[in-house]
Amino acid sequence: LLRVFPSPSITNLKYWGRCEPITSKTLQLLNDLSIGYPFSVRKLVKLSAVQFMLNNHTSEHFSFLGINNQSNLTDMRCRTTFYTALGRLLMVDLG
Repeated sequence: LLRVFPSPSITNLKYWGRCEPITSKTLQLLNDLSIGYPFSVRKLVKLSAVQFMLNNHTSEHFSFLGINNQSNLTDMRCRTTFYTALGRLLMVDLG
């Protein structure tokens, strides 16, 4: 079941990064997955889709991470949620 969620989530973040409702709901799902049980989060980190996200967290791949003239509070919240989830995923092996 864990393999089902990350790929569509990354697709949403890559191609719908400027659509705030989709981006925020996708990031909330990613955030919820990163909070889960340590055993399931360890498996989640090993998936190729999640590894892509961990290795390529730039505005080139995810448009909501870019800073432009139209950046607003919503983009900042999305960035915060994104990096909070990534931080949790990275820290899972540290205990």
